[in-house]
Amino acid sequence: MASSNAKPPSSTPPTVPAAPASEAFRTKSIATRLTEAEFAVVESAATSAGQKVSEWLRDAALAQAHQEREGQTDPILLAEILGLRALVLNLFAKASEGPLSKEDLRKISEYAEAIKDRKVEEALARRHRNDGGSQGE
Repeated sequence: MASSNAKPPSSTPPTVPAAPASEAFRTKSIATRLTEAEFAVVESAATSAGQKVSEWLRDAALAQAHQEREGQTDPILLAEILGLRALVLNLFAKASEGPLSKEDLRKISEYAEAIKDRKVEEALARRHRNDGGSQGE
């Protein structure tokens, strides 16, 4: 069982890549026990996702395993950090030239907001390349 500090799973597990053709037949099984309340939560999530309970649990377990292997990078948090980084660096660069106008502040803020998502994609791609792509697969 997961610790009480663990964040609750989303009702729809992330998409998990299909098994390679050489592993197309599933031969292993895992059994677990749930309380009535836990089963109701899992069953409701599976129904909401349009899946059987077993399919939903398999997808959720594999998604969790992939997420732990890939690390716990929160793209929204990373975007905000990279946006703040761009904002601070550009503010210091512009301030070194003299006083900042309201228009300077607006432009720098808009720029930081506009580039943060692209910067996240670049950072995660760079991390993926540096980690050797798809390790352990």
